[in-house]
Amino acid sequence: MAHRSPIFPTLAPSESTHELHCIPWKLCKCTAPLKNIDKYSRRVRNIPLHSQALTAVPLASASLVDQLEDRILSHEKTTAALVEHAFRIKEDIVHTLHRMQNKGGGDRLARQLLEEHIRNITAIVRQLNRDIEMLQEQIRVRDNLSYGTNSTLKSLEMRQLSGLGDLRGRVARCDAGLARLSAEHKITYERLQSLSKDQHTSKLILESKIKEAEIQISHLLSRVEQSIMQQEAKLKVAYKESNQQLQLLDTKLKNAIEELSSQILSARSWLEQEHEKIEKELVQKVEQLSLTFKENTEMSERAFEMKFNQMAEKIEKIEEMQKITMEAHEAKQTEERINIRIGKLQNEINEDIKEMKAEVNAGFAAIYESIGSLRQVLEAKMKLDRDELQKQIHQMKQEVPRWGEAGP
Repeated sequence: MAHRSPIFPTLAPSESTHELHCIPWKLCKCTAPLKNIDKYSRRVRNIPLHSQALTAVPLASASLVDQLEDRILSHEKTTAALVEHAFRIKEDIVHTLHRMQNKGGGDRLARQLLEEHIRNITAIVRQLNRDIEMLQEQIRVRDNLSYGTNSTLKSLEMRQLSGLGDLRGRVARCDAGLARLSAEHKITYERLQSLSKDQHTSKLILESKIKEAEIQISHLLSRVEQSIMQQEAKLKVAYKESNQQLQLLDTKLKNAIEELSSQILSARSWLEQEHEKIEKELVQKVEQLSLTFKENTEMSERAFEMKFNQMAEKIEKIEEMQKITMEAHEAKQTEERINIRIGKLQNEINEDIKEMKAEVNAGFAAIYESIGSLRQVLEAKMKLDRDELQKQIHQMKQEVPRWGEAGP
């Protein structure tokens, strides 16, 4: 007799293989409710809304539907993974059973593997049942929400109908108000006519008052003309007095101008004398510089002549010695050398003369610059003197009317 476990009955090798082959069919039965749930969710998507007046579902219900779809997809993925895992275990068990059949005496291991496999399958089925219940509850909640949205829409329709009734009542009230306004308009028109009559009477009263004011203004104008005549007489007297004072001021101004002109002439003569002195000093300095330049040039020319004579004497001596000691060919070579030396000496003399000329030109340029600077200094002094004289004249002109005011 074969040993039986307290939980699962023992199975023969053929029975165990048969049960293992039947496990996928059972798992398919377990996954069938999940497929039905998916179909139910798709049907719920395609079901029309209760009220055809709506065009869109509220945002809250749409978000819940999306969440439910995501959860269903995740459960489908988990179930598919579990089924694949079960098939793998089944294949492992089948392989082990085949091996044990070939070897013999592997009933205990087969039973243990079957027990573990069945436990896993039962746990998977329980978990799937729990997930199915959760999904059913979520679908119920979503249905309740859709029912709530439909009820809110019905309440909104009722409110709209009540609002239309209120609007009709308001329109009737507006018609009554317009009738009242027309009656008030007639009353205001009658009042405006009475006001226009009152305005006409007030215009007549104002015209009479304006005539009285014009008479008073004419009297005032006559008085003003009399006062103007009196003021003109006073102005004539004041004009005569002012003319006398102006004549006195003119005489004083003439005297002051004559004094200023005499001062200006004296200042000009003094400036001319100083200018002549400076020019004489400059001429003397230029003459001294020219004399020194001539002396320097004469000394340099004499020195150059002395050097040239010495060189000529040396050359003559050399020529005589070469004529005595050397042949004609050597004489020609010496002549060429002498000519080269003479050319070098002439070039040196010309360069010295150019340097002397440049120094002389620089001296003359410095002299001309000093003369120009002295002229600029003299012109600046002349301008300053002129400005001072003009300021004094301006001050005298300002003081002359003060003297005239102080005189009388």
